[in-house]
Amino acid sequence: MKTNQLFLFLFFLISIPFVTNGQDKPKLQYTIGLGSTLDRTNTLWGVNFSNELNVNLRKRTSFNLGLSFYQSLFSASTISLPPESGGNNKDQSSGLFISPTLKFDILQRPSGFKLALAFGPSLQFGGDTYLASFYTGVPAPSYVINKYQRLGLITELEAEWKTKNPNVKNAASISAFGADKTFPWYVNLTYKVRFGLGKN
Repeated sequence: MKTNQLFLFLFFLISIPFVTNGQDKPKLQYTIGLGSTLDRTNTLWGVNFSNELNVNLRKRTSFNLGLSFYQSLFSASTISLPPESGGNNKDQSSGLFISPTLKFDILQRPSGFKLALAFGPSLQFGGDTYLASFYTGVPAPSYVINKYQRLGLITELEAEWKTKNPNVKNAASISAFGADKTFPWYVNLTYKVRFGLGKN
């Protein structure tokens, strides 16, 4: 990962306390999530697990520190593998993502329903493996392995609603991660459960 990208990521984290300066003590929430992920570059479907610490800054604004993991499970396309590959599709991708984001409520209803937009940098540690064909007179399929330590951008659209328990809320989101001049690289559909921590 380039040094200037790391500085940008750290600057975003350090600037958060200044955004909250002068505000009342924020309400904390903890969110867990489970969903599916599409790796568009390698046409792979997978599963994602997410954890978030949510800090309310203002009436419509919050800061979220997210930690999520993605692992591909199977290919989203039908691939005809040559005999040289052994006949098994070994394409796979995975990643651990650290994502500090700012979230803005663009819709708030008296019923407790909220529609929010979030964005921020996302640091990925992971990689992928895929079958590629190299031509040196005759096709020569071979697996390519990439390892990532890269800074990208994540955006998210989230819907949140109340449950019978006033301290628990449900949410569903669609989010996209992009890096290396490709957006979106991963698309996530995630169901979430949000718990209040401490007093309002």
